[in-house]
Amino acid sequence: MLRSGLLRRRREDFHWWLKGQRRRFLGEGQEQEALAAYAGLVHQAFHSEPFAPRVCHDLWEGGRFRSSCDLPAFHTPARREREKSSHHYGHDILLKRHAGLELVGTPLPLLLEHGLKVSRESGFESPRPWSKAFLCMGPLRAQWVQERFGQPALAIGPWIAYARSLLAPQRQEALRGQLGPTLLVVLAHSWDAVERRMDLSACLDAVRGIQAAGGYRSVIWLRHWKDPECPALPDDWIVACNGHRSNPWFLDALRTLMELCQGLATNAFGTHLGYGVALDLDLHWIDVAPEQDLSALRPGQADVEAVEWGQRLALSGQLAALLSRQVGSAPAAPAGDTAAALRSLLQPYWGFDRVRDPEEMRSILRGDVPASCDSAPR
Repeated sequence: MLRSGLLRRRREDFHWWLKGQRRRFLGEGQEQEALAAYAGLVHQAFHSEPFAPRVCHDLWEGGRFRSSCDLPAFHTPARREREKSSHHYGHDILLKRHAGLELVGTPLPLLLEHGLKVSRESGFESPRPWSKAFLCMGPLRAQWVQERFGQPALAIGPWIAYARSLLAPQRQEALRGQLGPTLLVVLAHSWDAVERRMDLSACLDAVRGIQAAGGYRSVIWLRHWKDPECPALPDDWIVACNGHRSNPWFLDALRTLMELCQGLATNAFGTHLGYGVALDLDLHWIDVAPEQDLSALRPGQADVEAVEWGQRLALSGQLAALLSRQVGSAPAAPAGDTAAALRSLLQPYWGFDRVRDPEEMRSILRGDVPASCDSAPR
């Protein structure tokens, strides 16, 4: 039985090696073309005058852009990796660029966990015969994944740590001066069959209060591609969008926005929250609770998402309590002991101290991973 499993794995490895060679000679040009096409989108968006960083959420497929609105959930036309979800937000591109590897070539022998999961019950792609390890952001998630699947799981820190600004330093500094102190707003958003709604008027009022109390001259309202636009925004606020999750430069776009801003206001315990902390943004909590509709999910899926949502709400409560220690009408950026407590709360999920240097990442991406997970302290 052991021998049979070994032979099956070797056949699978050979199959993917062969497929990789075919990709190199037949598909590499198409994938390079796609990277360049998306790069054109984000460059145009972030270099527009006046500043209006709205990346189109069309997808590049078959040599042209097409609308993403009528496509199935989690559709991605990219063919760089064996597991389609490894393409989300350009995670594979970020890691290979950081490690100094070619961006399109032999597929990674790893599963890259996109997004944020804060409950043990939340699922992920199952191990494949070719996968040698999972890569997660935080050590607690890595521990849960390894316990569930019995395959090594490594914490590599927040994905935003591997992103780069789309702007040249001089252009970025000039734009920061032009915008002045800037607040980035990121609200809870829908995703595929999960719908999230909230009182947008109350959110607008809260952001106005944070802007006034924090002395922010500019506000960047970052909308998710799937959610409708908010028609009541003040004329002088900047609306941004980073495009569809298949945009390989999605996180570069997000990092660019965050580096232009000094503050982050949100009502969601989502991935962006830890990214803001990782980049030392002043954090503000918008006390307007979102509602989640899971009616479009299968019962089993809905149960798992309900547990995940409940845990996020609990963590949101802890976060809001930490920020409310600050003096003033709007919860402001933590300092001293509060800042340490905030990082401690988020560390298990984002792994701020687990970011890998290029040499170590290169070794990991080539499949040199330890047998045991990089787990959270017990």
